[in-house]
Amino acid sequence: MQSGSRNGQSTMSFRGATADAEESSSFYLMITGQVESGDFYGADNLYCKYSFSYGHDWTVVTGLDGVTAGLSQIAKKGSAGMDNTFGGSVVWNFPIDVAFKSTNAFGWPRVSFTVYGIDALGRDKTYGYGSMLVPTQPGHYVKEIEMYAPMPSSWYQRILNSITGTYPEFFDTKFVAQGSNREVTRVESTGSVRVQVQIATKDMQKFGYVPASSGENPLNFSTHTMNAGAMGSGGNLASSTRTMDTDLFIS
Repeated sequence: MQSGSRNGQSTMSFRGATADAEESSSFYLMITGQVESGDFYGADNLYCKYSFSYGHDWTVVTGLDGVTAGLSQIAKKGSAGMDNTFGGSVVWNFPIDVAFKSTNAFGWPRVSFTVYGIDALGRDKTYGYGSMLVPTQPGHYVKEIEMYAPMPSSWYQRILNSITGTYPEFFDTKFVAQGSNREVTRVESTGSVRVQVQIATKDMQKFGYVPASSGENPLNFSTHTMNAGAMGSGGNLASSTRTMDTDLFIS
């Protein structure tokens, strides 16, 4: 009876250790919030698309319908009272809800935003692109994303685009979330998008990512090192230093 009890205890201990190991094999990043509104200098009948870009080490744990992108409804400006409240903006209040897990901060998620609308002749038009790095500190954030769009090559081309409805566009909406191949792109400011997000993290300190003392500063990836104790010869405790990856962006 004692032997069986010991075997049972050892099995339970092994399962508990396995569960703990699986739980600590990654850190987690939870993002919730909403794409609140957009202001595009009097433009109306607008809708917004958002999509996440992230590195190869990142995995989507949960999301709305298991995806990391969304397309809002078409919205019009409200009444005079609504305009006064939101400064004449188009209000979407489109939800964002996604969770990631990773073992490396490289490729920290970014959110790309694209706003579409309908011009005076009822044709679809891209009003602007923008992107935002997901905050690295837990908390509540309100962000104003500056939006921009590619410029026509000349005034003649601008007039021709207005007549034909073929406006300049990026081939991929996530293009604005990366830094490569953007050196010769000419853009113009078109408006802004207001976003509210709540950030929560889990198990990041187990991987050496320690939040800065101030809530306004991002995680201090550039200088922080973690000392991991390791048993050396003769039972002395030797320390090894693990330096964190400093690049949060996708190359």
